[in-house]
Amino acid sequence: MTQHPTSMRVGTNETWQDEAWAFYDNVGELRFAVNWLANGMSRVNLIAARQPTNLGDEPTPLVPTQPGEEEEEIPLTGAEALAVELVQGIAGGVGNQGQLLSDVARHLSVPGVGWILLRAAEPPGPGETVLDTVPVLTPSEREELPPTPDETWTWTVLAYDSVRAQGEHYEVQYSTTGWVPLTGDFVLVKVWRPHPRRIWEADSPVRAVRTVLQRIQLLDEHVTATAQSRLAGAGLLIMPNEAEFSPVPGMPGEAAEPLVDPLEEDDFVEVLVETMTLPIKDRGSAAAVVPLVARMPGDLCDKPRHLTFWTEFSESVQELQEAAVRRLALGLDIPPEVLEGKGGMNHWGAWQVAEEAVTLHIEPMSETTVQALTIGYLRPHLQAAGYEAEADDLLVWYDATDLTTRPDRSDDAIAAYDRLELSGEALRRESGLSESDAPDPEERHRRALAILASTDPIIATEYLDTLEAGMPAGAPAPPADGEATGPPSGPPSPEEAPAAAVMEACDGLVFRALERAGQRLKGAAGRKHNGGAAAITCPDPTRLHVELHGATQYEDLDRLMDGAWVRVPPVAQRLGLDPEMLTSALDSYVRALLATGHEHDQHRLASVLGLPAPA
Repeated sequence: MTQHPTSMRVGTNETWQDEAWAFYDNVGELRFAVNWLANGMSRVNLIAARQPTNLGDEPTPLVPTQPGEEEEEIPLTGAEALAVELVQGIAGGVGNQGQLLSDVARHLSVPGVGWILLRAAEPPGPGETVLDTVPVLTPSEREELPPTPDETWTWTVLAYDSVRAQGEHYEVQYSTTGWVPLTGDFVLVKVWRPHPRRIWEADSPVRAVRTVLQRIQLLDEHVTATAQSRLAGAGLLIMPNEAEFSPVPGMPGEAAEPLVDPLEEDDFVEVLVETMTLPIKDRGSAAAVVPLVARMPGDLCDKPRHLTFWTEFSESVQELQEAAVRRLALGLDIPPEVLEGKGGMNHWGAWQVAEEAVTLHIEPMSETTVQALTIGYLRPHLQAAGYEAEADDLLVWYDATDLTTRPDRSDDAIAAYDRLELSGEALRRESGLSESDAPDPEERHRRALAILASTDPIIATEYLDTLEAGMPAGAPAPPADGEATGPPSGPPSPEEAPAAAVMEACDGLVFRALERAGQRLKGAAGRKHNGGAAAITCPDPTRLHVELHGATQYEDLDRLMDGAWVRVPPVAQRLGLDPEMLTSALDSYVRALLATGHEHDQHRLASVLGLPAPA
């Protein structure tokens, strides 16, 4: 691009931007926060899209139809097909777009401005620009032969002070070798955040937290200086001249040598400096733990004294550091929990932080980036290709679905499924499974039979009618109303008493058991409803389990059935039946009714007892 528009103003770097980069290089917390945001931006995908027709709507992505697919969407026009290919060619392809967006995020976060340079490896002929080399075709010609960006072009993200304008030309700085003029085939896109008041200046979050960053640096330097002062030797031990060590006896025939050579008075400062610098150079030196001994007259030093030169660590330093990091976390364009940690959060809180990071921080930065790419890259190419009218309706957009994570709700889904408040399809979805993992009707029927048969055969018989809708062909059908069935041991024999008398007596026992269970169920259900038991309106307690669609979600069956069959033994004795067998049959029947929410029916009771169906 040999000509550059006046809107592409190249400003001089400001002092605060140099300070911002210096803090990025020296303060680990800032580098972590900026890189965290940059890593999130690298997961954003660039797509071509149409402008929304209604205010507040999202742009419509342009999805090309793959070979062999049915064309359900409206076919792409020539301008749309070109826009798709131009967006796919950003940064040389999808594989490099993440790195491009990551670099842009760092420049937007620290100095607030950066440049994206698209340059051809081999420039075309003299005087040609990148837009001049795009052939101008009619829409019909464009549909037949849509051009793609040249694969030899390179994309580079440059700092704000690595681009400058020299007359009608641009110069860039790739290294310390100097400035290189931009000639031939190139596109230069400015990505920046304008200051809300002085729109000709760039702005960034770091600009407002420079004092906090300076405080963090000063505290770090204070801790470092305090630690180094502790390494500057073990201090100075002042001894009176009268203090002497006992002579060390030598070998026989040899005179004892003094332990310490006498020092000249002028050598005191030199020895002191050398003794204090030696531990700093060599932390394993003995001078780091042994103090330097100096002698003085007794009238000046009446007793040994130990002088130290280090500064004690302040107890408030750590508190001040934590407060500074907290202020830094609040001043940057990231959730504060990113720097402060998520140790006190559950998975719901952590998910909310991640969602907030995408919607309030990454997506706005993505919109700034795609707007620059739309204005500086996509639309000029479309206009040069003959699509002046369509260029304003197309734009570079972003897709952040790779960043959206859902919380783990599998435990809550399993609990709701066990209480009959969730479908199997929803349970599989929340557990991360697909519909292909669902069991077929035959397998579901077989598992249900195995689970029910392991508890009580009579419950299995009573519950089979709820599986009839999903039972496969060839599977054993549930017993019809009036058909005799029962456990292998068999229900009480009707030959010892008239069937009608047995039915009447058992019907009364069942009603009495359901009434007692219903009264207890009302109190249990009231504890889980506003207003207590008075809010549970059911005039007939024997049908309360039917109104509540099952009793097990409110109370345990053993508690509901406690003391329900105290009248069975004398009744069974009068009818000539086995009390234990009759109690077992009635208890299994009533438990099945309470668990499944079925209403008491004499035909079902007769089926369980092995009696003829009542007329």
